[in-house]
Amino acid sequence: MKERLLGCRLTSWLAASLVAFGLCGGAVRAQNATDVDIRIDCGGIGEDEVSRMRSEAGSHSLMIQFISFDGSFLADVHARIDDPLRDLRAEAECGPIGLVDVPVAGRYRITATYGGHAQEHWLDLKPRGGAYKVLRWLE
Repeated sequence: MKERLLGCRLTSWLAASLVAFGLCGGAVRAQNATDVDIRIDCGGIGEDEVSRMRSEAGSHSLMIQFISFDGSFLADVHARIDDPLRDLRAEAECGPIGLVDVPVAGRYRITATYGGHAQEHWLDLKPRGGAYKVLRWLE
C-alpha cells in the first residue's frame, strides 16, 4: 500500500512538472502535487484587449504592465512568478500586460527579463486582490 501511495505521488508530481514547464500563448498554469496553481494571462495587443484586461484587473491578484521609460508598451518580456516556499512557479513570454492569479495570500517573487536586463520584485499578493505593478526598462 505504501509503495502504491508513493507511486501516485510521484506520478502527480511528474504530471504537474510537465504542466509547469509547458509554455504556450495566453494563460499559463503551473501546478504542484497539491493542485494549487499560479496563472499568468498575457496579452494587451490592441485597444480592445487592453480595455478588457484593464477592466478585469480587479478580479485578479495582480496586473503587471511592461513598458519602456518613454511609455511604449513592451512585448516578449520573460515573466516568472513564483512562491519558493510552496514550490510554485509560472512563467511565460508576456506583455504588454500580464494578469496574475495566485492560489493563496502570501509573498511572491516576480522576475521579468527584457533585452537581457532582469528585474526582481517581491510582492504581497492575495487571490482577487487587484494589485498593480508597472515594470519599466530602458530600450
